[in-house]
Amino acid sequence: MLATEGCASQTNTQPPGAPPTPKTVTRENPGGDADDPESAALARLAAEPWGFRRDFWNTLHVPLADWKNWRRVRIFGHPTRASYRYGDDHYAVASIWYTTIEGPNDPEACLAKFLDMATPIADANGVRIGARQRVRMNQSVGAEVRPMIVDLVEGRLDSLLGRDDYVGAVAAYQSFPGTCLVQGFAVVATEHRETAKKVRDRWVAEGANQLVWERHVKQAPEPLTR
Repeated sequence: MLATEGCASQTNTQPPGAPPTPKTVTRENPGGDADDPESAALARLAAEPWGFRRDFWNTLHVPLADWKNWRRVRIFGHPTRASYRYGDDHYAVASIWYTTIEGPNDPEACLAKFLDMATPIADANGVRIGARQRVRMNQSVGAEVRPMIVDLVEGRLDSLLGRDDYVGAVAAYQSFPGTCLVQGFAVVATEHRETAKKVRDRWVAEGANQLVWERHVKQAPEPLTR
């Protein structure tokens, strides 16, 4: 669900290995006029400071590296609480799912519910997921320490246009009673796998545990999607 395609060609580019000129870095093309815009875009995700965006309802505090160059988007046919795209060529994608659940709503139960929903959709869209590695973490929310779990994943998207590789992660949180909060992150790894893994690992280490409800949200919001 998080995977997409393609990289645009560039003209008037910088010499190989040189960073893009700042004025050419945009939300549409964060790689700017670099000779290899994909590599330059991933380098920004690996190094630029963290910032925050909100969902459409101003309820979630969403961490994003190089935050000004992410665009909030919709995933056609698959509504989410919030989704964001890094560059028109989808160098990275982040999505958040917020749903109700019957029974336990610990991170393990919520991640299991998400995987039951997402796996058939991924299969139907040509996304092939490899082995998963599970990481258990804690999240500090005010004075409270809450459990969270993260699955590290690698996958590929097979289409008529070719094959694209991705690395990513899916994090599940302890949310309001009777609800689940899950966040997914994926970064293109077809040409620059090691840099992509650095971006993914940075997101896990520094970003995933910063997703929180805004301070004015005191009880479970309605599970709206768009």
